[in-house]
Amino acid sequence: MAIAFKVQEDFESGMGQLFSVLSDVSSWVVFDRPRLISAKNGEVKLAFEDNSRAIISFEIIEGGVRANVVHELLKNESEIKPRQQYWQDVLAGMHRRLDQK
Repeated sequence: MAIAFKVQEDFESGMGQLFSVLSDVSSWVVFDRPRLISAKNGEVKLAFEDNSRAIISFEIIEGGVRANVVHELLKNESEIKPRQQYWQDVLAGMHRRLDQK
């Protein structure tokens, strides 16, 4: 049975800005960069070498945008913690880029 988890992160930026940086995988400052499957209809879909995938959707919130990351198709629960750390690193990098004033 495949395992999935969800991560949410709020940004004080416009949706267009956040969508652009999250769909520009080549600019991510992380070791494991996924392959972009699609970036359309307000959703970014990514594929990883371990055959897992992530779907990032966005919602407007007061003062910014919320990114909802669902990472799915993990083989077992032991893969959750390293992937959660991975997304924390990715999202921290997004904050460094977007929060510059």
